[in-house]
Amino acid sequence: MIDLRSDTLTLPTEEMRNVIANALVGDDCYGEDSSVIELEEYCKQLFHVEDALFVPTGTMANQLAIKSQVTEGNEVITETNYHINFYESASIAMLSRVVLHTCRTADGILRVEHVEELIHSKPRGPFYAHPQLVSIENTINYYQGKIFPLKVIEQLYGFTREKNISLHMDGARLFNAHVATNIPLRDYAKFVDSLSVCFAKGLGAPFGSMLMGRKEVISKARIYRKQFGAGFHQIGMYAAAALHALKHHISHLRTDHLLTKKLAMMLSKIDGLYVDPHAVETNMIFFHVNNFHISSFEFVDRCKKKGLLLFPWLPDEVRIVVSRNVNEKDIDEAANIIEAVCKELTRGVMYVS
Repeated sequence: MIDLRSDTLTLPTEEMRNVIANALVGDDCYGEDSSVIELEEYCKQLFHVEDALFVPTGTMANQLAIKSQVTEGNEVITETNYHINFYESASIAMLSRVVLHTCRTADGILRVEHVEELIHSKPRGPFYAHPQLVSIENTINYYQGKIFPLKVIEQLYGFTREKNISLHMDGARLFNAHVATNIPLRDYAKFVDSLSVCFAKGLGAPFGSMLMGRKEVISKARIYRKQFGAGFHQIGMYAAAALHALKHHISHLRTDHLLTKKLAMMLSKIDGLYVDPHAVETNMIFFHVNNFHISSFEFVDRCKKKGLLLFPWLPDEVRIVVSRNVNEKDIDEAANIIEAVCKELTRGVMYVS
């Protein structure tokens, strides 16, 4: 079975398993897990940030960033389809009791003019919510793994400084942006107050994310992490795996991107399917199935019966994510399966090009 549902499904390599088996551990609640300390120090140097905090998931990293920078009753500004709103709105309501104020942008990039418009879109007197955080995403899951331009991040950072608002980056797939653009990770970190990265997606570690940023933010987040139930004890095995991934797996993302581009080129030639290879920037491909008059769930089920796993992103849209789990042969076979399913569905059916 070829699995292109998500890069969260990546498996640890044999080398990583050996690292896990031989990792030095201690009690992280006492600040004595040397593998966690080494990982956090490595990230501080890699990103040139004041402090770093190892956490279980990207969602927790985002939630800690919000809890540490936004007062109850105040506001986070973000794009409607960013993970923080698309998937995490319930968590934000329960854990931080803050307001999400969103807009949907034409291309998925939240710019200064959008933030300014949202700030002025409702009353801001003493009895109302005040914006304290702007949250962006890089790469952007909903928008086919699009890279958030560094120039726009820099502009947002300048604007938020003027308004006394913090800027957070959900960088769950920031390593993909880094590899695709060759922009140093520290340059992304330079223009935000906090950011998160995930080790359990394309890098292939089994666990963990890192929340980084200003020392006062991370100091608060460390307290909230414990209160959220994530006080670690002997967690060094996972920290060692994440460190191994950072040192050895980032460059492999280039292969993922090349295979994604190849698959996009092949899919673009299939009748009834619209895929623009030029719009593919990292390791994701999205396509609609409207032309086949079926739901994404049925399309995905047909592919599964032929040996290919895809993700039904929306009722009429399918998502493909390429990861280190697959090779070029798998990509060729995936294209063949999708083409076969499309041919079955287009027999006697008129479609719109």
